[in-house]
This record gives sequence, structure tokens and C-alpha cells, in this order.
Amino acid sequence: MSSNSPAGGTRQRRHNIGKKTPTPMPSKCPVTHFRARLEHPKYPPRWPVKDEEVSWEVGCAGYQPVEFVSSVVIANDRSVNPQGWADSAEPDCAVIEARTSYEYIKQGRGYQFTEAGRPRNPVGRTGIQNRGALGKWGANHAADPIVTRRNPHKPGKPLEVVVIRRRDTGEWAIPGGMVDPGELVSETLRREFTEEAGNVSEAERPRFERLAAELFRADNGREVYRGYVDDPRNTDNAWMETVAMHFHCDAELASLLELHAGDDAADVQWLEVGEHVAQYRNLYANHKEFVDKVVLTHGTARPSAATSNTSSDPA
Repeated sequence: MSSNSPAGGTRQRRHNIGKKTPTPMPSKCPVTHFRARLEHPKYPPRWPVKDEEVSWEVGCAGYQPVEFVSSVVIANDRSVNPQGWADSAEPDCAVIEARTSYEYIKQGRGYQFTEAGRPRNPVGRTGIQNRGALGKWGANHAADPIVTRRNPHKPGKPLEVVVIRRRDTGEWAIPGGMVDPGELVSETLRREFTEEAGNVSEAERPRFERLAAELFRADNGREVYRGYVDDPRNTDNAWMETVAMHFHCDAELASLLELHAGDDAADVQWLEVGEHVAQYRNLYANHKEFVDKVVLTHGTARPSAATSNTSSDPA
């Protein structure tokens, strides 16, 4: 499931989801670039960017994005800290291009750089320059597991999705995280779900691991989206991109899979999917758009009474 090489000969890293992964759903997702211009609790105020000023193709007289990189990123500079995870202060174009960008690939071109040698956000202006709280110049790759079930204890067996409450913003989000160097996306998906939703006791650990292994087997996953994420941490020179995969629990697995928030999450829950649920409408970044794609194959949040009595749990 590797992406095609972008124009300009940009190198790529192969992300293999599994040998027998089902045919992907459509991966194109509308990018509003709205949240990437919002305030973040750990960021200084952004230079205001109007909707009509987002595109780099449009002039923006007087644009002065705020320079910001967090102290945590600076402390984890790999060039000075052997245990660090962040790029050096000066961007290395060769390293950045080797990392690839799903979004630039979809645009059919390689990385674009500023005159100062910094990678340019493929969607547009954000009001902040440098890396903010993101460790890497350019694309910062993540993996987001969309884990769903049908709740048999609610009328109509509504579709529910696992969400965690983020510690940085307090918003509900799909559990996910950064893809470590050399790590397969499939490994990241299982690791992040286990870390953020599987804080169980040592006695319960073997059972949870067995259930997680069953849930994240290759033939149970389907790619929902690959590309840019409208994330409030994004800057003009560093941004989030993800591979979102859908994993559906059958009735038996869903009843056995208990959720407990891990160190990276403040809370975790099964959240009902639907516009009538405020927490769902306000999911972090554009996570709602990812889950909306799942609804295309797994139905509405609350099937009608006429169908819910006869329909089986979707695979």
C-alpha cells in the first residue's frame, strides 16, 4: 500500500499495512485548513490569516507569521541529544525529502521549500512559522486507528467509536500517534491503541493483548484516509499527516474489549457516532471526517427500528 513517487524524484519510505489488507476506501478527504489557523494552548497567538489568504498562490501583503518552536522540541534535537526525537534547528532538505509527504504526493509534486530552505506547508498559511510543537520539519507522520463496534445495549445498536481525551487540548480524538523511524504503520496503530486505551493491570494484560492482536490483524483493517491533517499544531513549515485505518469489532470482541486510559490520554470511551452527539461533532482536528467515511460502509449511527431487529453485526 505504498504511495506513488511525487514529481521531482522525491524518495519515499514504504509503509506496508499487511499482505492481505482489503481494498482501501476512497482516501480523498476535504481539507478546510481551519483548525491549523486556530489558537493552541501551548502556542503564542498566530498571525491572523483570512480564508482567502490561506493559499500560497495568493498574495498576502504584510504577512508576518510568528516564529515559534517549543522548548520540548529544542531539548530533543537529535544533533545535540542522542536520545532525542526532533530534527536539528536547521532543516536538511535531503532528510526532509526522504521522509516524503503524502499530501505533496497527492498533489503530484515534490516538497516545496522557501528561500530560507524551510519546507512549505502543502495546504497554505497558518500564521506560525518554524516547527511549533512538532519535532520534524515538513511532514510529521502519524497513524490513527478507527476502532468501531455496534452497541447491542442501546436501541437500534448504534455505531460507536473509541476516542480518547487529549491531555494537551482536552478534546476528544481518535487514539493515535507518531510513526517511529523504521516502524510499520500497522505496528504503530496497535501500539498507540494499546498505550492510550489499554491501561490494564498486569493480570489483565495477556487477555487484552490477545484481543488487540485479533482486532488489529491485517485482514480486519481498511485504509480510510492518507494525507494532511487539519491539526492545530501545524505551522507553515511543519504539519501532521496520517494514515487512518478502520478496524471493526464483532459483537463478541466488542463485549470483551474493556477500555482504560493510558499515560498519553486523560480519558477514553466508546462514543456514539452521529451529528446528534456534541462530542462527535467536535472531535479533534479533522478526525470526524475520517469517521464519517466509516459510516459510508457501516451505516448511520442509529439504524431504523425496521432494520435493526433483523440486521446482523457488520464485519
